[in-house]
Amino acid sequence: MKKRFLMMVGALTFCASVAQADGNAEIIQRSYDSEATGRLADSLSVLDQLPPGRSAYVVTLRRAWLLYRLGRFAESVEVYGRAIALAPGAVEPRLGALLPQLALRRWSDVENQARAILKIEPGNYLAQLRLGFACYNLQRFSEAATLYRRLADLYPGDVEVRGGLGWALLKLGKYPEAATEFRSILEVAPRNELARDGLKAAGG
Repeated sequence: MKKRFLMMVGALTFCASVAQADGNAEIIQRSYDSEATGRLADSLSVLDQLPPGRSAYVVTLRRAWLLYRLGRFAESVEVYGRAIALAPGAVEPRLGALLPQLALRRWSDVENQARAILKIEPGNYLAQLRLGFACYNLQRFSEAATLYRRLADLYPGDVEVRGGLGWALLKLGKYPEAATEFRSILEVAPRNELARDGLKAAGG
């Protein structure tokens, strides 16, 4: 009798956990649905119905993303920090944290976050790109140019990379080299304003 009772309790516990998991999945899906229709505040508030549990990392990551989309950048940075603490070896939350840090123009934080990503995944494209941008805004133009040039060798058709390289070279006073980069952009994107302004500044 006792054995049967324990089996029944175990079965009920399992069913309850499955029901909770299904309920959690439905709530998360409602959050996605609300975001898809532009109801960002609703998408965020739906997540408040979720109890802490197995989906803690995913929910925290999603909350940070929605706060970013709502323009609540400082809160987003804080919540991305929680996601990083839940998955310290993951690249995903660190890449996410770059978004509000960039929006807040926290260039040193962007640099530190990008370097942390590159320790985990040395060839990460976005981390290298954001690191170059951070170095540029920290007025370390030579370092920025080196980073952008390395990326340009790997992604020669990337307009953002070539634009970053052009502006870093321009700040270093290397006008002919900068003009070459801006011309290469305008050959494929003739209405690119940054390249037009850069070429004009380079005397081209």
